[in-house]
Amino acid sequence: MKFTSHEEPSDRPRRPPPPNYFSRSTQVRILMMVFSLMLVIVLMFEARKPENWKWLWAGAKTRVATTTIDEEIDTLLPPEPPRPEDLPGTVYATETPEISSAPTPDLAETIKAVDDDEDARQRIRHDAWRGILKRLSRDERNILGRILRNSRGGPDLSSEDRTAWSTTFPQLDQQWNDYLTKANDAVLISGEELPAEQRTQLLNVLRDLKVEWSGLLGRALRAVLEDRPWTELERDELANLQSTLDELAMGEIRDDMVWRPDEQMAWFRSFEKLMALSDQDAKRQSLGEIGFVQLFRQTNEYRGRLVTVTGTAELAYYVPAPKNDLGIERYYVFWLRPGDGSDAPIVAYALELPDGFPAVGNEHTTLHEELTFTGYFFKRWAYGAHDGIRTAPLILAKRPTWQPAPPLISTKTPSFGTIIAAVLGIALLAMAIARWVYKSSNSRVAPRTAPTHEPTSQQFAAMAEHKIGPTITEALQKRSEHDKQDP
Repeated sequence: MKFTSHEEPSDRPRRPPPPNYFSRSTQVRILMMVFSLMLVIVLMFEARKPENWKWLWAGAKTRVATTTIDEEIDTLLPPEPPRPEDLPGTVYATETPEISSAPTPDLAETIKAVDDDEDARQRIRHDAWRGILKRLSRDERNILGRILRNSRGGPDLSSEDRTAWSTTFPQLDQQWNDYLTKANDAVLISGEELPAEQRTQLLNVLRDLKVEWSGLLGRALRAVLEDRPWTELERDELANLQSTLDELAMGEIRDDMVWRPDEQMAWFRSFEKLMALSDQDAKRQSLGEIGFVQLFRQTNEYRGRLVTVTGTAELAYYVPAPKNDLGIERYYVFWLRPGDGSDAPIVAYALELPDGFPAVGNEHTTLHEELTFTGYFFKRWAYGAHDGIRTAPLILAKRPTWQPAPPLISTKTPSFGTIIAAVLGIALLAMAIARWVYKSSNSRVAPRTAPTHEPTSQQFAAMAEHKIGPTITEALQKRSEHDKQDP
């Protein structure tokens, strides 16, 4: 009888044996995997540092990424000769041909350019105040500004201001009367240069302005000397005067220059309005989020208007403020990488820092914070770069909006002992995993070994009960005897 195995054949391929984790080649591969993991962790620490990515921003020209404009903007501008109307030491770059604030025109030219009564009244009023402000000293202009702030509910006037105003107001009164007299004479002697209808129109406008000055406006300014409160009509008239002075101050701003003394009135007036606005009111009155290209190209469209800019602040510091009546002691200067993808910066001057913001000193502080500024666009400001004079949009804001990001990884550098302990821990963990894999592989492969089938005593007893046929020798002998009997 033949004994065969009871294991049925399987069509599945046999799993290859597990690697020998005690061989040198396998151990080397495991160590390489462990050190690769450690290298990845180190690279994660280094990749989160902003200074390691500064090479991405190299380049002299600006490449603007926007959905509507795809152009290169070169912010480097050639210098121009000094202008005689500015003080020595003023830094120049270039002058845009779109500047709306030309020098004060001749009175005759102003009179010829008028169209209707309102246009004539506005032009002549602006021309008169432009000339008067030029003849006032800085202290006298500051006293006028303090009086207008007091009429809007600002700080009370000091006794020194009232004493100085007693000298300044008669000058204003005299200059206004002189201007109106010269304007009236210029209309009368214009002759055939002006049509009779336009001449009559201008004479009526000049008479209205004389009544305005000697009546409501002059009486409102004289109230300081009389030490009496303003009426509502007088406050409204002083508010109109402030609007006129604001328009003239904005007209003195020049693009592509650093600072000019004539821009100081518009500068502090912008911050005064910001200080009176809440963050919600500023956002509501803003024109919305404006990109770098619009501010750089359309300065006259956005000058003196509330806009919102967003981006990443990469550099910040504070500078002291000059002496002023608003109590401003310093400005926080932010160099902002615009959120529209531009490589050229936007510069923002802010009065305050957000709560919890990283400390900013008078030295350059490197940052990488996402900020949003809502403030007044002032000018296209010129600044000194390593390759010459460049320009950038300048924003005046009260404070930026900042949402701190949760820290992803601790910025504290671990000690040398911590690093060694981490390496040893990772190595022990790797060895434990390798040992577990080795044992698991053996336990899975061992049952696949073909079992040995040997008959038991019960099987032998069962076979004894069955009749077993002749052996091969007996069968051959019986066959031989049978053949001999055959004839």
